[in-house]
Amino acid sequence: MTPTQGSVVSVSDYVRNGQRIRLKIMITALFGGITYGLSLLVDNPNQHVVLSIGTSLFIAGIVLVVQFLYEVDQRLETMEEAYRTSAAAIEGRSSAGFKNGSEATEAFAQVEASAMKTDAMTKLVRNSTRVEASPSLVFEFAEAEIASPSEMLKTVSEGADVTYEGEDRDWLLGLTKAALADIDATSLTTVDAGGKGFTDGGLWSSDLGQRYLDAQRDAIKRGVTIRRIFIMDRPELLTDPDFVSICRLHAELGITVRVLDPSKIAGTRRGSLFDFVIFDGVLSYQTTPASRVGDRTRPVIINTQLVTRPLAVQDRIQRFQDLWKAAQDIE
Repeated sequence: MTPTQGSVVSVSDYVRNGQRIRLKIMITALFGGITYGLSLLVDNPNQHVVLSIGTSLFIAGIVLVVQFLYEVDQRLETMEEAYRTSAAAIEGRSSAGFKNGSEATEAFAQVEASAMKTDAMTKLVRNSTRVEASPSLVFEFAEAEIASPSEMLKTVSEGADVTYEGEDRDWLLGLTKAALADIDATSLTTVDAGGKGFTDGGLWSSDLGQRYLDAQRDAIKRGVTIRRIFIMDRPELLTDPDFVSICRLHAELGITVRVLDPSKIAGTRRGSLFDFVIFDGVLSYQTTPASRVGDRTRPVIINTQLVTRPLAVQDRIQRFQDLWKAAQDIE
């Protein structure tokens, strides 16, 4: 409120107060005058003038007191109503504050009781609160980046499969870095090789392939056992020098490699073979490729899926064991 506004309000209040006082005086004088006139009519005006004046003043005083008490009662009712409104608003804000505080306390209590690292969760919350609302693009991007892993964690905690549209590299690299026991993987040449070989647009010559190999090297140093089956659904690549070089690189890293000719597996259809990686026997990472268009590049990955359902993971484990028995060591 500006000073000008404050002065206007004060003058207005002053005018209203003056009007109320004048009205009370007029009403009091009116009742006093009426009382005095009636007393003169009833009594002898020469003998009881003093009594008439006293009676009129007494009645006028009563009228003034009644007006005062009525105004006080009205103001008390107004103040009481304002108090109830204010109390309700304060109670509402307090309840919302206690509710938010209770939810926050409960959330942090769950973080403390969780098997996950508390400091990592605390850092996430602390860093997210530092994101400014402006510029809006950065803020909305940050919100989306928080919502995505949150939804993924919710799905995983419920024991359901998680699907990512397209090829996800973070899951593959993250799982490889987190593996503690073993990694069993299948690799279809249709998916991993490029147009004319493994170095012509293939996975292992790409940035993702190089990072994947680095992560596997570190995993082996931690004591993780890694096995890979190259499924030669393109038999002409079996003697490809690039393929032989890649197999040799895997062996140098400590990865046990076998080669499988799917035509030698009874009842196996090419459509039933797909790329999947089993981490520590509890989770399967798999991709769904689109149909290859020509022989120039790797096929586009339609989606990536994390399978955590125990029965589905056990099926992948058994499938890998069957393929491993049918596969042959690199000569």
